[in-house]
Amino acid sequence: MIRVLVDSNVLVDFLARRGDFYELARKLMVFAEMGDYELWMSSSQVTDVFYVLSNGGRPSCVSAARDALRALRRFVRVCAPGEREVDRALDSDWPDFEDALVYQVATSIDASVIVTRNARDFERSAIPVRTPEEFFSWMERRNRVSYAVIEL
Repeated sequence: MIRVLVDSNVLVDFLARRGDFYELARKLMVFAEMGDYELWMSSSQVTDVFYVLSNGGRPSCVSAARDALRALRRFVRVCAPGEREVDRALDSDWPDFEDALVYQVATSIDASVIVTRNARDFERSAIPVRTPEEFFSWMERRNRVSYAVIEL
């Protein structure tokens, strides 16, 4: 099974229905639900996404943010970074610690790919990094199937 570590920006695109990015993020979730691959996030990403969705913990937004993350959990698995991942991220030369930790989680789950809109954040990654568009192009070549979404 292909394991995909989804970066926080793509998760927020989906949950916040963010503009032009929403449809590709939604497509990523739909085909995961169909069992074509597994989607993963780190537990630290859960708090990051919660913070964004709740507008910094604004009480009027907290309930909706929790509900959105509960719904996401139906088809996105969570890996908690432990001592090994934290130590490796701390010892790395990555300029952004948060990205270094996400990368270490991707390594620990043996992810096949990291999907993000900000590939530059993962320039040091030994794991392939793709945008959602690139991910589906890769999957189409790999599986010889179309991932086009049919609108009814």
